[in-house]
Amino acid sequence: MHTVIIGNGISGITAARWLRKLGNNKITVISSESQYFYSRTALMYIYMGHMGFDETKPYEDYFWEKNRIDLLNAHIKHVDFENKTLQTADNKSIRYDKLILA
Repeated sequence: MHTVIIGNGISGITAARWLRKLGNNKITVISSESQYFYSRTALMYIYMGHMGFDETKPYEDYFWEKNRIDLLNAHIKHVDFENKTLQTADNKSIRYDKLILA
């Protein structure tokens, strides 16, 4: 079973964490925004000089590999719900069994 999560924000990563706790199925998180999961609300504190970027990351960099969560930096341009496939902006096709839009 392959679950794909579109969205690398708090909702998407929380879903990925819960799915990992429930089993060993393949999990892929797709986002075209950033390769990093960070607290977006903390960005103003970086701008003001009160925090550094590393302080906005809720998880260590090894979290993804340790939890077997694949991160894919891509923009999804089409979702084919009937055939359970995604098409990226660079025309790659990704199959999924379950899809979460976060």
